Amino acid sequence: MILVHEWNGLTQRIKETADAFADVGYVALAADLYSGRIGRNRDENRALVQETMQAPKQIIHNLNAALAWLKARPDVHGQVATIGWCYGGGIALTFALGGDQHEGTAIFYGRLLNDPEVLKQVQHEVYGTFAGLDQGPSVEQVSAFVTGLRAAGIDNDVHIYDAVQHGFWLHVDRDRERNQAPAEHAWGRLLKYLDRTFSPAGIAPKDT
Repeated sequence: MILVHEWNGLTQRIKETADAFADVGYVALAADLYSGRIGRNRDENRALVQETMQAPKQIIHNLNAALAWLKARPDVHGQVATIGWCYGGGIALTFALGGDQHEGTAIFYGRLLNDPEVLKQVQHEVYGTFAGLDQGPSVEQVSAFVTGLRAAGIDNDVHIYDAVQHGFWLHVDRDRERNQAPAEHAWGRLLKYLDRTFSPAGIAPKDT
């Protein structure tokens, strides 16, 4: 799996999430699209996003390199999925549209598209987890995304969790009472999605 970080960079939380995927049987690579830099506030985060988004071909090149590195490993059986959060969720979708062949895309509250003609370029089922109280993307934008996927004939498992904010899954500790149950549900859906994605080659995650 390729993990793509939030807008502030490859933080410890993303590394811990990669470890969580490894614990259930996946080879997980946390990509760093900021070349080691971490944003310390909203202005720095925004500047890092804008800098990288001005070079979309470089993003695809870097993720293609990560994909090739994973597929060359003897413990990877040829199938790779990409997962991203916030900035990384939008990047994961962009990679599904323009990157080398891979088998899955999981988006956690990232930038979306809704044009069926564009979405037809995706060659696999798409997983999505979104927050009902989020404005980026909003519920309306998520609904338009799902409509576009369906019109394009793309299988999808997209769910909006009503009473939570942007970032609820990766940052359960911000409001554990509210976030814990939907985060666990989203994790269960994600594992089932990955099982569907990888099982045709005889690969399935360990029981949890």
